Amino acid sequence: MTLEFLEKIDTEKIFTKKDKHKADIFSSNDKTSVVEDKDNNSESSNDVLIQIFDISKVDRPHIVDLCSTKKSVLPRALENVPLISPSINYLSYFIQVLQHLILTIIFDWTAIITHPVNFLLTFVFFPTSAIILFFLEIILRFISFLNLDSNNETVLQSWSKLIPLTELLANLRSGMESLDQHPTSDIHKGFNLDRTQFLLFLSTIMYERNEKQVIKAYRMISKMKKDINNKSDEDLQTVYKILKESEKNIRDQIKDFDLQFTSLSELNTLGGPYVGMFWSEERNFITIACKGTTPTNFSEWLTNASFQRTDARAFLFGEVHQGFYSQLFPINDYESAKLDRNCPATRIIKAVNQKSEEIRNKNMEKNNIKLKDTPLVNIYVTGHSLGGALANLLYGRLLKYPRCLGEHCILRDGTTFASPSIGDSDFAAEFSSLCNRSIEEYKTLWRIVCDSDIVPRVPIGHNNPKLRRYTQKIHIMNYFHVGDEIRFYQDGTRPSSMRDIFSDNKELLFLEHGLGWNEWKSLFGLYDPLDDKKHHIKSSFDPRYNTSLIPIERLLLPFIRNHMTHRYLAALEKSRKFFNNNIVVKGGDNIV
Repeated sequence: MTLEFLEKIDTEKIFTKKDKHKADIFSSNDKTSVVEDKDNNSESSNDVLIQIFDISKVDRPHIVDLCSTKKSVLPRALENVPLISPSINYLSYFIQVLQHLILTIIFDWTAIITHPVNFLLTFVFFPTSAIILFFLEIILRFISFLNLDSNNETVLQSWSKLIPLTELLANLRSGMESLDQHPTSDIHKGFNLDRTQFLLFLSTIMYERNEKQVIKAYRMISKMKKDINNKSDEDLQTVYKILKESEKNIRDQIKDFDLQFTSLSELNTLGGPYVGMFWSEERNFITIACKGTTPTNFSEWLTNASFQRTDARAFLFGEVHQGFYSQLFPINDYESAKLDRNCPATRIIKAVNQKSEEIRNKNMEKNNIKLKDTPLVNIYVTGHSLGGALANLLYGRLLKYPRCLGEHCILRDGTTFASPSIGDSDFAAEFSSLCNRSIEEYKTLWRIVCDSDIVPRVPIGHNNPKLRRYTQKIHIMNYFHVGDEIRFYQDGTRPSSMRDIFSDNKELLFLEHGLGWNEWKSLFGLYDPLDDKKHHIKSSFDPRYNTSLIPIERLLLPFIRNHMTHRYLAALEKSRKFFNNNIVVKGGDNIV
């Protein structure tokens, strides 16, 4: 039986020789498959077989995705030469910026008259960003050289310096159990603090994968594609073992939770962001997690700095940040047709669909009930920083086409941390429309922000829904956030949100209309709707929550320091008293 996730294998050229061989992969059970290479120009039976033993079905999509990952532009001999690789990446980024400025003039040469402010911002903003990134590259290399960003402890070991380990584990297990809840459950359907901490934990350990081993596996599988006739099943087994070894740090940290993990997609890059999947054989949920920006990875900063937007209507809606969009989807219709729509996002969804079917069938057999009486598998999406932006896009895709998940699972909440803005006013409006189709669905994208974290304020945009009607499509600052923001504070202040996060009420609590005086700052990208909504109620907290966990932390400014995942954990924990005591806001306050 042909494996579903290897459809159109000829297009992806997996284990094939160009114009000479075709490959078909068959599976007789969940742990055996065969790669068969046939010569089109001969009728002989001289077939090349590569058998895949002991590779579970859930791990195969990652191998397929790795085969589809684009080759580096640099020769291997130059990849490890200091400053060469980031310099080439910077040059590529600079060329893109230059092309954007030239095309802006060619296609809208009257912009200097018709849109003078936007024209000025475009020709100041992009060159300035390129210069800043040049110096950022030098700073990141210096930090990496001095090893100031290192921390050899596991996530739980580090976090236990902030919260006692027994208490931390209890909170995380409570959050994991909440992922099992049925959508119609009477248990709290709104924001869940323990669940948020658990998803933050999963988003954090995504940074623990050994990227060097993934690159090693990629090089091996690339050689197999070039010389398929001289390769055997042992070669593919070696690739598989290397990929599993790269995930060892992640699996070691989740084994106490009876969780399993596999990588799903490299997102068209190597050593950068990627997407993985967490699940448990004993529970009824799958969590799709996207890895965020590694602080000293210059290539990932370039992805963040690709401020140009691209037309996203082929897979989403509106216009979306080009750097984020290109990680998940083809950036134009030609590539979409060329890849037969088998982009990273499609492969991720297929893998989740396949695993959810397996989990649901096991639950049916275990409970000895009919399939129709077996609860659907809950699907959650999460990520931090760049991973949060990718998670937002993936969540938007699932909102637009919920049927692509199949009949065995149901989309639940998305929870992202430190996510930057990802789309224009049209994207944000359509996203909100899909989230609000039914008040009973309880599908919410929770966008968590830690106090003064700078990343949620970039790319610089208006970020005020009241300005959507005035924003023109081509404006460089036409960026708006999606989802329900909840801001947590480092001084113990009650969290701020546009919704009542202390009950099941989904009604918006912003009652005022018109543009307030302070909101005029949003014209210049200097305003967030919650900036002037900070509550006056504070709670006391354990001083250990402010403990620094890495050497460089005390040297960083607050708006950079608050971007770290453990600072998010501390801010969440400082608010626990408000959730446990269910304190009600009294008086004329219109925000919680």
